[in-house]
Amino acid sequence: MEGDDRLEKSSGNNDGGRPELTNKKTLVVYTILLILLISAIILNRDFFVRMTHEMKEMSIAGIIVVCVCGILYRVLDGVVLYQMGHKYSSEFTLSKAVVTALCGSFFRVSTLGSGMAVSKIYYMKRDGIEIGNGMGICFLQTIFFKLSILVMGVVAIVCSTVSRAAFANSKIFVIIDIAANVLLVAAMVTIAVNKRLTGFLFRLGRKICAKFPKAMAFLERAGYEVDLLQNESAVAMKDKKLCIILLAESVLMQALWYVTPCIAVIGDGVALPDVFAMIAIANMLAGVIPMPSGFGSVDVFFVLMYVQAGASVAAALAMVVYRFATTFVPFFAGAPAVFAYIRRERT
Repeated sequence: MEGDDRLEKSSGNNDGGRPELTNKKTLVVYTILLILLISAIILNRDFFVRMTHEMKEMSIAGIIVVCVCGILYRVLDGVVLYQMGHKYSSEFTLSKAVVTALCGSFFRVSTLGSGMAVSKIYYMKRDGIEIGNGMGICFLQTIFFKLSILVMGVVAIVCSTVSRAAFANSKIFVIIDIAANVLLVAAMVTIAVNKRLTGFLFRLGRKICAKFPKAMAFLERAGYEVDLLQNESAVAMKDKKLCIILLAESVLMQALWYVTPCIAVIGDGVALPDVFAMIAIANMLAGVIPMPSGFGSVDVFFVLMYVQAGASVAAALAMVVYRFATTFVPFFAGAPAVFAYIRRERT
């Protein structure tokens, strides 16, 4: 009870925990964001040069469709955040949820892939959602994200003979990869709902931290947040209708990404359903390969299957378009959203 009282006091400062942004603080925040924006562009300059070279062959209409797909993915991301988060705070409107998703895209690139979930949790907290509930929402999103990749990858293998042919001599590798993905999803679900496991870990942690008050305080706070995370997960997992909706939305989100390389290779001689299947399988196989952001391994698997299909001319273009749509379109759309959010906090 004392821990809960301390938590209520710590989160009850200044109108829902929103510290006032002074002119000095605002200037510092803007400076940091500009540094992140410029640094991200500089670090990815080689990709932008390659993108300019490869995409000059595409039509304006094709590029527009690719950009729309990239932005619609994050809009749906925001819809999912709203569906799970609105019940915790009436301040968390649909428009704010979409802005939160776009802001996450900005920090995904500017922090080299590590900041998207943290930024989502931060923005949800600013709109009245407890950190633990925000963690639960993001964790559930990740579970359904992984599950949708697995489902679409397996369906693609079953339906696309061209894609299967690329792995005719390495079927065991594909089977092992599918099994690894299933185990990964199962482990995440276990962490999300198994309070006995986390209870045991926190009891062990309390014994270790017994002589360290600051560490104990941090552990108590973490225990509170994890409890909220698991409560959110448990409620969602028991709601079969919500689970079906979340999975369907996650599949639709992946479809928006997977259609972008299809747009790039129109007329290259490979059937578009097969191209769609190739990128779906490449993402599934790359899901358990330890490479930064999974991009390198997605490229390898996609190009392997594309070459096996008898056409390799547009493989590089397809991967450039895919990265552009999935990473940099949302990044550039998220940049103004981040700056607009700071301005909103000032008013």
